[in-house]
Amino acid sequence: MKALEVSIDGKVIGVYVPPDGQVFGAMVGNIPRTYMRAHVMSGTETESWQWQLPDLQEGQVISFQLIEAEPGTGVPPQYVRNRDPAEVAEIRSLASEAYAQAMQERDAEG
Repeated sequence: MKALEVSIDGKVIGVYVPPDGQVFGAMVGNIPRTYMRAHVMSGTETESWQWQLPDLQEGQVISFQLIEAEPGTGVPPQYVRNRDPAEVAEIRSLASEAYAQAMQERDAEG
């Protein structure tokens, strides 16, 4: 399965593997403006997973590489939160409505 290998200044700091069959996302920001912080997020319909990567100082280089990894390997998530089934249903409904609206707008333009 696809996983994310993260390096800082050329040194691999971890491999982040989503739950079997799921996707992942990475977010990088310079919050609180004096350094940069990165997070990797994943999860399932029942759990939300998050990893916080080491803080980066000015001049450091972070790189991401898509690799193959076995499910259940890599760095365990630092934060696991149970997801509320009602929240999941609401997000699915909102996403479906937004998609339908986008398709209508696209068809109206073309």
